[in-house]
Amino acid sequence: MLASLNILDHVVDTPWPGCTTEVWGMRFTWMSSGIATMLLVAVSLAVFLPWMTRRYLRTVAVSETGGGSLLGGVLEVIVLFVRNQIAVPSLGKKADVFLPFLLTLFLFVLGINLSGLTPFSAVTGWLTHHEFPVGHTPTSILTVCAALASLALIAIAGTGLLQAARHSNLPFPVALLISPVLWFMKLAPHVPGVIGKVLLIPLALLELIGVIAKCFALMVRLFANMVAGHIMLAVLMMFILQTLIATYETALDPTVSNEIHFFYVAPICIVGSVLVDLMELLVAGLQAYIYTFLTAMFLGLYGEPSH
Repeated sequence: MLASLNILDHVVDTPWPGCTTEVWGMRFTWMSSGIATMLLVAVSLAVFLPWMTRRYLRTVAVSETGGGSLLGGVLEVIVLFVRNQIAVPSLGKKADVFLPFLLTLFLFVLGINLSGLTPFSAVTGWLTHHEFPVGHTPTSILTVCAALASLALIAIAGTGLLQAARHSNLPFPVALLISPVLWFMKLAPHVPGVIGKVLLIPLALLELIGVIAKCFALMVRLFANMVAGHIMLAVLMMFILQTLIATYETALDPTVSNEIHFFYVAPICIVGSVLVDLMELLVAGLQAYIYTFLTAMFLGLYGEPSH
């Protein structure tokens, strides 16, 4: 952050040179700091997690207690946490069916949340002269949060359509073809009598709007919480930079009294940035948990033919 005079450089997506294409008047970026960071986190998880799993299984096969492997213990804690604290309370008996999906969401969101707290972006920026940045926080980019929320919406709608087709008395191919209508009609809460039939479509429409609104809230919640912490860190670093520039400029000009604010502003800002960094660690894990938990809860609410 100290390398830039713009405090928003760390929280906006930076396209790589030559990686932007214009199609039908719209500009598309196929490689940027956020995309590169997400690919790096995805590849790291794809390589590291199977290795941890194989090592854990070998340890369990040798030891009855499964002890002796720190990484295996960490993996077991994460799996049990997502299963017992997220999947089971939200999905009940179907927790194990959705557990791989929820584990993937939790670890991926946690990884990209933590990526901005590492010095990797500074190192890659220095090596590439800030032309090919990698290591920024993708969840501080609104479009990334929108894509994650869209993923949750697709999972909810896909599960709802499949379950509506399975619970229909029609042949499965036919039920699957008209599953959007079946799922839409099942969204409305049951109201007996003629009033229920009259209000069926309005209530179902309100519930459908509620599904979209909840996924939109997922996007806003994740984006706002992640970008706020990074802006706080950027502002603290800018205080140090600005007071240092003022001290240097006044030292060169004998007609102006020396600026000494740097000598007490810098220590205060450094202590504040350390505290904000610690808070960011907590927020990174908390937001990954909240995003995964709300996705699981929405799957339980709207993934079934009735709720």
